[in-house]
Amino acid sequence: MKKIITPLLIGIALGAIGFFVGQQVGYENGKRSAEMATKYRNIEEIKSELKDREQETILTYINGKAGIKRKDEGTLFKTKYVQYFAGTLTNSAVLATAKDVKLKVDYFSKTGSKIGNQEITIYEFIKPGQIIEFKERINLPENVEKFEFQIIEAKSD
Repeated sequence: MKKIITPLLIGIALGAIGFFVGQQVGYENGKRSAEMATKYRNIEEIKSELKDREQETILTYINGKAGIKRKDEGTLFKTKYVQYFAGTLTNSAVLATAKDVKLKVDYFSKTGSKIGNQEITIYEFIKPGQIIEFKERINLPENVEKFEFQIIEAKSD
């Protein structure tokens, strides 16, 4: 009987050790699998996250070029000059659409003194990667030699 009990106790001890070691290995494998599942997301989740980020910071994706154009809108015998602020706006975002872009235009004299400013809102949708043209009538102060503009606000759709 002693000959049977010793191998039986050794077998039970080794089985218990194997069980607990296997449980730990299984836990580690499960943990690693869960980490991999969160690490690799499907494309729709990634697109949604990117779009949300772009919408929060849409202003950083809008760039523009512009100039002041003078146009004669008078009749054949009467001259009437009108000034327009015209240019292009570009949306360099990948997924987010911009709209209602607000520009601030500062006017300067030839001595560099600021002699006026004006805010202009472009009520257009600018899709990702799109370039739009705009033309807005402005009231230009006298003695303007140069101007500077900046994009101060944009909304995301």
